[in-house]
Amino acid sequence: MSKIHVVRRHEAGLVTARTEIERVAARMRDDHGAAYAWNGNTLHFSRGGLHGQIAVTDLEVKLTIRLGLLFAPMRHQIETRLVEKIDRALARYHAGQAADAVGSPPG
Repeated sequence: MSKIHVVRRHEAGLVTARTEIERVAARMRDDHGAAYAWNGNTLHFSRGGLHGQIAVTDLEVKLTIRLGLLFAPMRHQIETRLVEKIDRALARYHAGQAADAVGSPPG
């Protein structure tokens, strides 16, 4: 199983970051049929062939996705799209436009 792990720093604060991540999740639900639910400050989501979570803290958003065999070849595209959505959602709260990132491990 292929895994994606990305960390983004933000300056939005916990409540605002949660609200923005909720919007990203609602769009994933509407556009791709992904189900999601919050458990504390972690949003868990799934759709056939993938599942993951987005943990929100005061300073970071941590995205982890596990891809099944069907989605593994599209790993890069999935990662790029989700990171772009998260970056756009949180961009207005950055003093500078640069977000700090920890890249995905290989595989």
